[in-house]
Amino acid sequence: MATLSRQVQQFSSAPLIFLQSDRPLATSIDALLHEHRAYFIDTLHLNGNAPADSLTLGEWSTSACWQDLQQRYGDDVYKQHPDQLREAKPLQSLWAQWYFGLLVPPLMLALILESRALDCSPQHIRLQPHVIGRPAAFWIDVQEDEDARYLNAVQRIDRLVQHTLIPMVDAITRHGDINARLIWNNTGFLMHWFLGELKESIPELTRLALEHALFFNKQLIDGSDNPLYRTVIPRNGTMERRSCCQRYRLPDVQQCNSCTLAAS
Repeated sequence: MATLSRQVQQFSSAPLIFLQSDRPLATSIDALLHEHRAYFIDTLHLNGNAPADSLTLGEWSTSACWQDLQQRYGDDVYKQHPDQLREAKPLQSLWAQWYFGLLVPPLMLALILESRALDCSPQHIRLQPHVIGRPAAFWIDVQEDEDARYLNAVQRIDRLVQHTLIPMVDAITRHGDINARLIWNNTGFLMHWFLGELKESIPELTRLALEHALFFNKQLIDGSDNPLYRTVIPRNGTMERRSCCQRYRLPDVQQCNSCTLAAS
């Protein structure tokens, strides 16, 4: 009985996240999103019936589908400037910013704050395009990544880069109009920004470890090249994006506040 009493006391003082481990993973992640960034639930749907027009990575990255999405997006961006020559590189850069901007922050939040690891394999993620062709929302078939359950935050985000983001970037760049470095520069700036957004929710040592692993290590954990290396760099006493995202080249789109060309 003494042993049982000690166990009851031990688990009664355990963090709430461990006491809720019997909840469905989707329920736990949904609660995290509501608590920390409720607006994420407008564009990230956990389980549920994905709409008929939602697309897997293998579907939206086919030449035919990709060209259709870019045509529709270009039609919208250039609709007030029909005679202006379309530039594929900045158009795809902005499309990719929509894609990774809607997807990556909630995945980072889930992987860092939930004790169980969400399986972020591309086959579990479906893109729902907007009528104009840009990314509008994502639908995730929630599965636990058993192999990542006991990994720390750095290991989980490294796994996200290797198993999820690299295939997605490759799917965009293989069409030939944009280089991977530009997408990684944009995505690195996004990930660094969101680590700052998590500052009040995670230990400072964890945030610093993630920042170092993502942006100051030349290699990922498995020894392969780290595509996020120096995508943000120390400059003017702070961490800034390394290069311009090119969006200003599109009609009626101004430089972003963090543009490297702002001072020129």
